[in-house]
Amino acid sequence: MTEKQLQNEILRTFGRRPEMRVWRQNTGVAVPLSSVRKAMNALRAGNYSLAYTILAQARPIKFGVNGQADITGLLADGRRLEVEVKGKGGRQSDAQKAFQGIIERMGGVYVLARCVDDVERTLQ
Repeated sequence: MTEKQLQNEILRTFGRRPEMRVWRQNTGVAVPLSSVRKAMNALRAGNYSLAYTILAQARPIKFGVNGQADITGLLADGRRLEVEVKGKGGRQSDAQKAFQGIIERMGGVYVLARCVDDVERTLQ
């Protein structure tokens, strides 16, 4: 099972439970749509250097927190749940380990999951 398939299986399995709410948490960087549209118009007009300049000057929008888990949620008792999904051989980055430490110090539940049962065992 791929990491993405495992994420989906965890979301399906635990998303049905009334005692918790879970959702996928993405991280990354995006370029504003207005900048992309301007660049595309410049490309259509054959002005490649203008398109490059528009994208190079676009202000990137960052989302998510460095090291955050793949799946996040809330338990019925108010604690935060974080599930970092790793495929076979996958390892936590230093940023992910630091994020785990923050969650655990603040009383949250952190799971390093290689299968659905890892989440189940931790929640029990």
